Amino acid sequence: MTKRLIIALSALLLVGLSAEHGMAQGQVKAIQFSGVVVGGKQSEVLPSATINIANTGRGTVTSNNGFFNIPVFPGDSIIFSYTGYRRQYLIIPKNYNEPSYSAKIQLREDAITLREVKVYPFRNFEEFKKEFLTMNLPDQQEREALARNMDPDYLRRMGAMQGSGVNSSFQASQNQISNYNANKGFASTIPFFNPLAWASWIKSVKDGALKDNSWKEIYKDAPTLNTNRDSYIRQQRRNN
Repeated sequence: MTKRLIIALSALLLVGLSAEHGMAQGQVKAIQFSGVVVGGKQSEVLPSATINIANTGRGTVTSNNGFFNIPVFPGDSIIFSYTGYRRQYLIIPKNYNEPSYSAKIQLREDAITLREVKVYPFRNFEEFKKEFLTMNLPDQQEREALARNMDPDYLRRMGAMQGSGVNSSFQASQNQISNYNANKGFASTIPFFNPLAWASWIKSVKDGALKDNSWKEIYKDAPTLNTNRDSYIRQQRRNN
């Protein structure tokens, strides 16, 4: 009987101590911590800044206007962080008994000077030389087209294909009139009866003038008289 009485008293004592401890804990109420996070010399609001309560795993982020609201307890250590700014720490006073707490958190810029880094596109000079020699300039096609258009053979062919203009035709007619007026008072000579002309012709035949067809090369690309644009283009495509 005495043993049971001792056990019952011990249990009542433990229950009383637990209740007293629970009441002591219940006196620590949460504090609604709110405020705004700004940074820089212009105190610009920092949206999505990170707010963490140390050693608790609890936290939040600021809104688009830099505001935040989070429940804390007296003695909590609050960590504010944002990319490009130094971390800021704030401790809630342990003897703070008000239901709310507010603050304006000013973060300072974190300027980090990096070492100079030089980036080279090639590992050595030989690779650079090889790439430089095989490099195509931005106006490479224009340069090639200019070289083709300024080729002497191409210019001669174009000159042979180009018909006489108005100015050249007028000049030719004026030359004919001038020659006629200048020679109309002289007797015309016929080379057929000129011994010197026969001697020159016989010499040119012996030298192979009749077999020389190099003069035809200039006119090989010239269009014929009875042709049109389409037939001329087809002829050029066959030649190429």
